[in-house]
Amino acid sequence: MFEDLRDFLRAEPFVPFRIVLASGSTYDVTTPYQIAIGKTQLDYYFPKSDRKAVLRQNQIVAFETFGPAS
Repeated sequence: MFEDLRDFLRAEPFVPFRIVLASGSTYDVTTPYQIAIGKTQLDYYFPKSDRKAVLRQNQIVAFETFGPAS
């Protein structure tokens, strides 16, 4: 699962995507700098904030791409 995430983050040009958790929560990734990947979890940094969320690999169910806001 994290290899797919790395592919999204390395894409040229970068395409915004959404992380979907088993709980139904979603996290929009609009720049590759919002994510720090560890061995079993990742840190998601909220835009324009000092907040972060820790997402465990076993909670991630999907990645969805979306276009930039119009």
